[in-house]
Amino acid sequence: MRHVVIIGGSYGGIKALGVLAGKKGVKVTLVDRHPYHFLQTEGYDLIAGKVPFDSTIIGLRSLCKGFADNVEFLHATAKDVDFEAKKVIFEDIEPLSYDYLIIAAGAVTRFFESVEGLRNYSYGVKSLRSALKLKEFFEQELYKRLESATDAKEHYSIVVGGAGLSGVEIAAEMQAYFNRYYRSNALACGKLKIHLVAGGETILKGLHPSVIKAATKRLNDLGVILHTGSRIAKVESKRAILENSEQIPFDFMIFTGGIIASPFVQSLKAEHNRLGQLVVNHFLQVPGYEEVFAIGDAADLRDSGGKRIPPTAQSAEQSGIDAAENILAHMDKRQLFVSDIRIRGLAIALGGTYAIIDAGKFRIYGFIAYLGKKAIEKMYKLPLRLKAKEGFVRLRACKKG
Repeated sequence: MRHVVIIGGSYGGIKALGVLAGKKGVKVTLVDRHPYHFLQTEGYDLIAGKVPFDSTIIGLRSLCKGFADNVEFLHATAKDVDFEAKKVIFEDIEPLSYDYLIIAAGAVTRFFESVEGLRNYSYGVKSLRSALKLKEFFEQELYKRLESATDAKEHYSIVVGGAGLSGVEIAAEMQAYFNRYYRSNALACGKLKIHLVAGGETILKGLHPSVIKAATKRLNDLGVILHTGSRIAKVESKRAILENSEQIPFDFMIFTGGIIASPFVQSLKAEHNRLGQLVVNHFLQVPGYEEVFAIGDAADLRDSGGKRIPPTAQSAEQSGIDAAENILAHMDKRQLFVSDIRIRGLAIALGGTYAIIDAGKFRIYGFIAYLGKKAIEKMYKLPLRLKAKEGFVRLRACKKG
């Protein structure tokens, strides 16, 4: 029996689990410090009050039980990996031995140390905890204005630093949410000002010009205030200062300007890139350890030409499948195949029922794109929910027995 340990119940980790589940002669242990899989792609809907809390998570214990009998979940915090002894080291429990290891521990928001005050006065949104923190602030501000005539007249502002996919989506969703609230509220309510700061000359740098143009127009129509061409130079308690000396007062600040590998990944004794991600070969193996694979945001993923692959749920899922398939090939002493990850398109939520789908050869805008994005999300989420439901029934039956 070969034991495969997967560290991280991320998009990539879950896909790898799906490939390995039910395979004869294989035992799989999924390890995560959280007992849930956070659907980051729906985190912005949670913040904007479009979906309930429980729709953005899937319980890992039930999910693992629903996959197959050869899968189990371990709720624990991995501290280190002894690559020579083939053991995962934990904070509070005994080490776990493995025959193969998949590192899918993901990434966290990169708060640039060169920007004074950034880490102290802003929040990331990659975790459930951060998303709930922002949701709480946002709803409390709306509640204050509902209850108090004095507060209702006050303006308040949110600064979103970073105008990539995450920054654009969260700015649009929050502004659309407030606009809806403002229109339906009988009180005279102070305006919400959302400032989106882009260091480059445009938002969504690197995407197709027509996508940038349409997204910019949508943000302007919603009322998002765009600041382009100047990065954030310093952050104080209630004020962001840009490189061009412009000052933006805020009540809450979100930073989405980049990612860096999780502290666990950075601490591992292996080769890393400048973002702390593990360097991998064309088979997604960590050099020097042919039984260890790294995927998703934990890995320095490259295409066949050596170009860095954007850290998206899509690339994480593909790398998870490829790593698991290569583990099976290695077990059977078959030739491993080169991982060829390709971004097949992007779906961008831009508030309310408006979205953009960029499929490369064609692009869709507006409500139809919104429906397409929701369909993509359901195609991913529904099978997992059914597995988790099945797993819950099995867990409950075990307890009764």
